Amino acid sequence: MRLLPIRHTPQSCHWSVPTLLMPRPYWLSASGAPWCCWNDRQIVVLGSTEICATCPLWKPRLANAGMPETIPPLGGVPLREP
Repeated sequence: MRLLPIRHTPQSCHWSVPTLLMPRPYWLSASGAPWCCWNDRQIVVLGSTEICATCPLWKPRLANAGMPETIPPLGGVPLREP
């Protein structure tokens, strides 16, 4: 049995987060960019998901995985160091 290859899209990527679930100011971009890439290096608001097809950081999302633990609660603002 051959498995179909996983498409490199934000819906199947470990690093992708719906923009609406991001903290301020990122969620303000949700109407024009529904996905963000919150990887180990940076946060990128994805105006186009075509970049995911060739992204070297793309890795598959596990079937039982939720959102990354680094995301604060909905509407939460990450605390800044004093």
